[in-house]
Amino acid sequence: MFSINENVTCYIDELLNREEELNVRSYYLENQSTVIDCGVEAAGSIGAGILSAMIGMGGLGKVSIVPGIIDSYYLQFTQVWVDMPAIACLCSQMPGWKIKVDDFSAAASGPARAIVQKPKQVFSAIDYEDDSETAVVMLLTSKLPGVKELDFIAKQCSTEPECVVALAAKPNSIAGSIVNSTRAVEWAMVRLLQLGYAVNEVTSASSAVPIAPIRAEEQDHMNAFMDSIAYYGMVSLYAKAASDLFGNATSDYSKSFGKSFKMLLKDAQGDLSKIDPAIQAPARLMVNGHDGTLKAYGRLDPAMLLAAYGLKA
Repeated sequence: MFSINENVTCYIDELLNREEELNVRSYYLENQSTVIDCGVEAAGSIGAGILSAMIGMGGLGKVSIVPGIIDSYYLQFTQVWVDMPAIACLCSQMPGWKIKVDDFSAAASGPARAIVQKPKQVFSAIDYEDDSETAVVMLLTSKLPGVKELDFIAKQCSTEPECVVALAAKPNSIAGSIVNSTRAVEWAMVRLLQLGYAVNEVTSASSAVPIAPIRAEEQDHMNAFMDSIAYYGMVSLYAKAASDLFGNATSDYSKSFGKSFKMLLKDAQGDLSKIDPAIQAPARLMVNGHDGTLKAYGRLDPAMLLAAYGLKA
């Protein structure tokens, strides 16, 4: 099986070669590992966000920024297409690895997850493992990782620190907001996996999602990005066969549909795990079967989207 860690080295090289242009900053630590600041202390950029998002999908997806108009407001959308989405989104893009070293904590995603196999049940369902010596990890964090953190990641990945590359960005940074807006296919795939669908049956996918505006408070931004997908995220899948489960994989299937994530988290006392998982799904889903079937599910809610951004409908 090919290596998604090796697959993204060309994008890592591009980030490093265009460091000044993309407004990122790289550090070579004492243990010879590499940290690329895409939006923690560095300002980052749209270009850095696009490259980070493609790295996050293991190099199996492409990202572009396209314009969109909602109720006379000009908004930016990410447009994504991805092949092998079970591997790209569930084995790489999904932030399924929690890293905590002393007072440092971060949600980790990226190709390195396929080495550490976290969470195990996801990789068992998809039957994919990467044994690359190179380990590329993406950290959503407000603090840059140091030697201790990269040593920990190297040990977890059974490799040397010099083989580890960590990209870091705050969620409420330019790059972080772009990366988060590319997660609609990921959300659809996670939801289908929860429903018991054989996710390897999805062969290709695409999405279009408004990019949530940067907010001063990280949680305010996270709420807005989740509302972006749940109320205006559009996903198209190519699947080998039709399934009734697709009808349960849009956010309007949830009993929580119509409530903002800010409200839902308040009701759950800040614990995301207490929120109905069905709401973490795209608003609209189109499924084109290899057998020629075409089905559409869900609905868009522009009023909820604009309210999440603090805009008047």
